[in-house]
Amino acid sequence: MLTLTDRLRVVEEKVKHLVDAHGSLRKKAAELDAQAQENRRKAEVLKARVAELERENEVLRKGRAAGGGTTVPGTKERIDELVNEIDSCLALLKA
Repeated sequence: MLTLTDRLRVVEEKVKHLVDAHGSLRKKAAELDAQAQENRRKAEVLKARVAELERENEVLRKGRAAGGGTTVPGTKERIDELVNEIDSCLALLKA
């Protein structure tokens, strides 16, 4: 049978352990909050880039349509590059 002093020591050790665990969890939560904020910022940057690329792509398509179907050398390649970059940005947003 444990004495009252022994039981108090056991309780004190458990409390110390819980306080340490609480501190670790608070630190981890702060790190995760910072990471979430950074991810939100990156998502906004990528959304803006996608919008910019879509506008540029639309301008290129309108230019091609206005040219009567004839394309400037490299226009199709540029459109393909833009589409691929948009796809990459969308994939990053979904990740």
